[in-house]
This record gives sequence, structure tokens and C-alpha cells, in this order.
Amino acid sequence: MFVFFIGIMGIFSLLTATMRSTKGVVDNFKASQLSQEGLELVRNIRDKNWLFYQDWRTGLGSCASGCEMDYNDTDLSNWLNRNLKIDSNGFYNYETGTNSLFKRKITISQDGDTLKVKSEVSWQNETFTTIDTLYDWYNQ
Repeated sequence: MFVFFIGIMGIFSLLTATMRSTKGVVDNFKASQLSQEGLELVRNIRDKNWLFYQDWRTGLGSCASGCEMDYNDTDLSNWLNRNLKIDSNGFYNYETGTNSLFKRKITISQDGDTLKVKSEVSWQNETFTTIDTLYDWYNQ
């Protein structure tokens, strides 16, 4: 009976550890996607500038200290250290829904003729960072 009890406790411990590990993997995956989305939002502003024959950096110069933006926004705004919310459709934004674990900070710095964009997503004691360099490859 004792051996059976030890076996059951071992299985229970293994299942508990697996569930904790799985949640960590899921959170890390969500953070990676939110971080990538931050870069895509900045690329979208650059591309929109080209469509309207504006300087490709318009609206991207004031984020050295951090900005925030979600898919509903057309411009970057000052970073307020807010949690992203998740709405009933599963979309992350800053206005409606319930608070998620995640905060996203987008920083942009000019480096010669390029922009260095960093999208940092933090949650609990973790951070996922994605970095990209934007160019004026369209060169209008």
C-alpha cells in the first residue's frame, strides 16, 4: 500500500510540475506575439507615411523614453506602464476588456538613417524583447 501511495504522489507531483511549465510556455508564447505585434505597429506607421508622401519617420521620433500602441490606435502615445487588456474577442488593447498579465513598451531611437525599434513585453518577473531596424528602403 505504501508503494502504491508513493507512486500516486509521484504522478501527482509530475502532473503539477507539467501544468506549471505549460503555463509558463503559453505566457512566453503570448508575450512573443505581443512583442512582434509592437514592431508591426511601428512598421505600419512607417508604411502609412509613405502612402501619404510624408517623411518615413513622421510620428516615430518621440519614443526614446517609451511609447504604447495597440491595433486600434493610429499613432504612438506616451508609455503609461499600463497592462494590456484582453477583450471578449481575444484581442489585446488598452481600452476595453479585463487586465492581462502583459505590459508592452515600444522604444525607438534614431541611428543615422535608420530607426532602432525595441518592443518589450513584461509580465510577472519575465520580459520578452524583440528588436528590429527600420530603413527608408522605399526612398521616395
